[in-house]
Amino acid sequence: MKKTLRSILHSLADCGGCTRHSTTVANPVSAPPIPAGQQAPGDKRRHNMSFPAVRLHIQDHHVIMDNGIVQVTLSKPQGIVTGIRYNGIDNLLEVLNRETNRGYWDLHWNPPGGKGIFDVISGTCFTVVVENEEQVELSFTRMWDPSLEGKYIPLNIDKRFVLLRGSSGFYSYAIYEHLEEWPGFELGETRITFKLRKDKFHHMAVSDNRHRLMPLPDDRMPGRCQTLAYPEAVLLVNPKLPELKGEVDDKYQYSSVNRDNLVHGWICSNPSVGFWQITPSDEFRTGGPLKQNLTSHVGPTTLAMFHSTHYGGKDLIPRFSPGEHWKKVFGPVFIYFNSASSGDHRLLWEDAKMQMMTEVQRWPYSFPASQDFQKAGDRGNVCGRLLIKDRYMSEDYILANGAYVGLAPPGDAGSWQRECKHYQFWIRADGNGSFSIRNIRTGEYNFYAWVPGFVGDYRYDPVITISAGCNIDMGDLVYEPPRDGPTLWEIGIPDRSAAEFYVPDPDPRFINKLFVNHPERFRHYGLWGRYKDLYPDTDLVYTIGVSDYRKDWFFAQVVRENRDGSHVGTTWQIKFNLDKVLKNSNYKLRVAIASATLAELQIRVNDPKAPRPLFTSGLIGRDNSIARHGIHGLYWLYNVNVPGSRLVEGENTIFLTQPRCNSPFLGFMYDYIRLEASVAPGSTKMPILGVQLIIQDSHVVMDNGILQVTLSKPEGIVTGFYSYAIYEHLKEWPGFNLGETRIAFKLRKDKFHYMAVADNRQRPMPLPDDRLPPRGQALAYPEAVLLVNPVEPDFKGEVDDKYQYSCENKDNKVHGWICMDPPMGFWQITPTDEFRSGGPVKQNLTSHVGPTTLAMFLSAHYSGEDLVPKIGAGEAWKKVFGPIFMYFNSGMIGDDPLSLWEDAKLQMLIEVQSWPYSFPASEDYPKCDQRGNVSGRLLVRDRFVSDDYISANGAYVGLAPPGDVGSWQRECKDYQFWTRADQDGYFSICNIRSGEYNLYAWVPGFIGDYRYDVGVTVSSGSDIYMGDLVYEPPRDGPTLWEIGIPDRSAAEFFVPDPNPKYINKLYVNHPDKFRQYGLWERYAELYPDSDLVYTVGVSDYRKDWFFAQVTRRKDDGTYQRTTWQIKFQLNTVNQSGIYKLRVAIASATVSELQVRINDAKAANPLFSSGLIGKDNSIARHGIHGLYWLYNVDVPGGRLVAGDNTIFLTQPRSTSPFQGIMYDYIRLECPPPDSGPKR
Repeated sequence: MKKTLRSILHSLADCGGCTRHSTTVANPVSAPPIPAGQQAPGDKRRHNMSFPAVRLHIQDHHVIMDNGIVQVTLSKPQGIVTGIRYNGIDNLLEVLNRETNRGYWDLHWNPPGGKGIFDVISGTCFTVVVENEEQVELSFTRMWDPSLEGKYIPLNIDKRFVLLRGSSGFYSYAIYEHLEEWPGFELGETRITFKLRKDKFHHMAVSDNRHRLMPLPDDRMPGRCQTLAYPEAVLLVNPKLPELKGEVDDKYQYSSVNRDNLVHGWICSNPSVGFWQITPSDEFRTGGPLKQNLTSHVGPTTLAMFHSTHYGGKDLIPRFSPGEHWKKVFGPVFIYFNSASSGDHRLLWEDAKMQMMTEVQRWPYSFPASQDFQKAGDRGNVCGRLLIKDRYMSEDYILANGAYVGLAPPGDAGSWQRECKHYQFWIRADGNGSFSIRNIRTGEYNFYAWVPGFVGDYRYDPVITISAGCNIDMGDLVYEPPRDGPTLWEIGIPDRSAAEFYVPDPDPRFINKLFVNHPERFRHYGLWGRYKDLYPDTDLVYTIGVSDYRKDWFFAQVVRENRDGSHVGTTWQIKFNLDKVLKNSNYKLRVAIASATLAELQIRVNDPKAPRPLFTSGLIGRDNSIARHGIHGLYWLYNVNVPGSRLVEGENTIFLTQPRCNSPFLGFMYDYIRLEASVAPGSTKMPILGVQLIIQDSHVVMDNGILQVTLSKPEGIVTGFYSYAIYEHLKEWPGFNLGETRIAFKLRKDKFHYMAVADNRQRPMPLPDDRLPPRGQALAYPEAVLLVNPVEPDFKGEVDDKYQYSCENKDNKVHGWICMDPPMGFWQITPTDEFRSGGPVKQNLTSHVGPTTLAMFLSAHYSGEDLVPKIGAGEAWKKVFGPIFMYFNSGMIGDDPLSLWEDAKLQMLIEVQSWPYSFPASEDYPKCDQRGNVSGRLLVRDRFVSDDYISANGAYVGLAPPGDVGSWQRECKDYQFWTRADQDGYFSICNIRSGEYNLYAWVPGFIGDYRYDVGVTVSSGSDIYMGDLVYEPPRDGPTLWEIGIPDRSAAEFFVPDPNPKYINKLYVNHPDKFRQYGLWERYAELYPDSDLVYTVGVSDYRKDWFFAQVTRRKDDGTYQRTTWQIKFQLNTVNQSGIYKLRVAIASATVSELQVRINDAKAANPLFSSGLIGKDNSIARHGIHGLYWLYNVDVPGGRLVAGDNTIFLTQPRSTSPFQGIMYDYIRLECPPPDSGPKR
């Protein structure tokens, strides 16, 4: 989650941020233990954070835990949470409910073959487990004996509640145990439920894009609602809030998969208080990372789901037999509370996400007193790398980029998704397929995996035994997904979801406004009914090469409702042509199903009336995903042999029938369908011809039977693959400056009219003629033109500018052009950034009107002269640029030409995985075995954010030539090697050229740069493990206030709509709206007479902080300086202390930053940067350039108790393009104990 880490100081809540409170929980990477009576150097209690001790008050029928921040009341001995006092609210829980219906553990169970029983778990014995000033832990147990058979589930249940000193919340966990001699049972569900006050909590948040004002529980009662097809779904016909009228409410619309279900909850507006349920680990949840569960819903209710059958059905009911011993720890989960002085819901949600990250990083906790909860030292770790072998995609191993890898109890391949008794441990592999699964409970497991983009499941057959402290390196594992022959055709994406298929607009009578134009529009109610609207009389027909699965394949094969209200099964058709058929061989049809509900799949080939289908699945599935707005459930893969005798040369049809039809919710969601060709004995892939070299008088031709490339001789210019070059400067030669080097391809303008740079940056493009007078009108610089009379009238009034299609190095891997007739793609693929200058976020040109495609190796764009290498006399220099790959693909007439982009992305992944190439003949290009590897872990230490080390989640970590901290972004002569750390801060940089480097890093969410001071020498075959590295970002004291997100970009700030005269339609309502032309001019329109004023605690940087501090154009056409103001209040001021103003700049163009405090007219600023920057990002539509960080000392004598103002002046004003883009600004208190306050 991309955001800043805010101050935790309770005393600073009046500055407009959230009130947060430290927890003093240690984790495996925390500082060494502190002797009793001493404080850790980073302990916030030394910094005006002296929290009260935890107190326990035991009454006749209640027990109260109180740490001065939160007070939790539980019934005794039942262990029901009856009250939570926080931030002036006597009870956050619903006081109108009975005490037993406020906050409780519950379960749903049944004896074998018996009826289901709902049980609010009520303890019969209360015990104080831990009681000291730092922690209180309480136990509420209910023990089972045979006299209770049939009344209570045969389990011993021990519910625990924990309150820590300084913690703005409490923890709860439970131990369930079944003894061998007890009777069997089935467990359908167990969870913790909190019922909040309906007069207080009205805004619910489940994720960044799923939060909203919610109906009241009264709105779901008769007279105010109409029940729909099942009780959970109601139509609001007369809600108390009129703006909710006509909407549907259904708790299943807010479900979430386990891997994303980390924090959710409710917000009260008056006072501004958040109630959050945080689950820091999935290890105790059932069904693996994709299992869906409920979160929060109207009540207001918040759930901590540990086990349920939702979206899985009976397959996910654990069945316990007599004679079976079982014990499991569920939790701990954290119930977190926060508050803010403003009513901005976003602040509370962002803070809750930050607390979630803190809890995740602390897992496994060190404080639970139960011996059944294993601490970090009692657990083990597993690492390795997963590769894929699919000979019909690549002769080489393919890196399992983004694979889901995990340990779960021993079973068959894929059994993990139905495993529901024990523990699972999952993570996603990095771009190289490497994985590290940490903190695994001791026991026996199988290793499982599945890889997005490939069908099927992987299992490592030997059982893995985890013991305390073990570190198991599994090396390279190879998954061979099911494959018999090359792909003839395919439908969908193998990702275990139907989200890529066509999801219709909902019936306008059944809207949830949250999901209008939402990525998860499948969560609308009643979409199953839209099938009959689209196919009233006949079923879906999909034609290979003509249809588009995104538009023509309905997301679920449901039943069709008849006019009399009954339902009928459906039969879908897939039509395709075969030029040749091997009659005596088997073809293979692979059908991956993302969800099934009491359905049957019947497959027939070329005869829809055949009495016996070629294949039937039988009755499968109880996911109920269609009704419950899930886009997947349990995964099924069927591999169907299709005899060649069933196929014909010419048109064929596969019929997919789902005949079960006694409910509107029966059916399938498909994940992916593929038909594989029959392969003649002894053959593998399509025949590959040898490469022929034909040398002519003035040309040389390379021909491999697929592609023929002609180059002029001896110039080596393409007229008609891989390309690379070696540049060398000898010592005795004169010096020079190198401003740019690249490869440029100029394509046929009569053929290539559609350009693609990214999934969301592709479009038909103007012709080069449109840029010439009188068709184009030049704007403020030659690259930007207004199309006034283009050949294609649809472009009239748009702006074309090649800089609108720039891209960061890390994302600039494939781009190019498409010819529609015949369907053909021309693509430039750059498989690595090692030879590019400026690091991973340096921006470069891609493709633009010409049609032109560029392979940029070095340029000064978005940086200026700082990225111009200056090669001196007497300096030897040699560098290999490339190889890059020029890729060409094509489709059949009738194919969707835009599918060529998807294919180009796939080829790009193959090239990336094949790097470093083995074929270049130059000795200057080192092969894989001549390179080395570096790995380790990066941690962050910021004592004002956490007492513990913080995992550097998503950090950019790289090797670059030795230099100062942050020098890598201006390094432009040699090689750089970058990767991103995983969520635990682990990184692995592979295939590094031999040489001397420094290790550098920067961490989104933290300011500044890290450098490992000791040089790193990489040699052939070296594997260097650097261990744990610790970055301490600049910090003197706690945060008073902050503006923005420290991510080296200004994208989070206010980007205005463009002048309607200067539109590029691609960027209307686009995430990159900053790429519109002329946005600098909008500042003067928004601030015609006075400059921007930002008030901390009132203003919102997303709306009130212009993305760039530019000059203001005056009526006479000249420009004037601008001065922005930051207004803030201080309750007290340390007059003798030094405050610190941290100003991180994302880009600067011939500008100067002057800082003044409380005196705008002071002759001398407190600070001046001097003239900096030549990025030109304002003109070139970049949202960042080179990064600058200024740490400004602010004497306490310059500040006052009460209102203060910081003035930021940018005085250089000879051009409209001069200015600064800020990244992040923070004011820190003086270091603790630095002097008296007044």
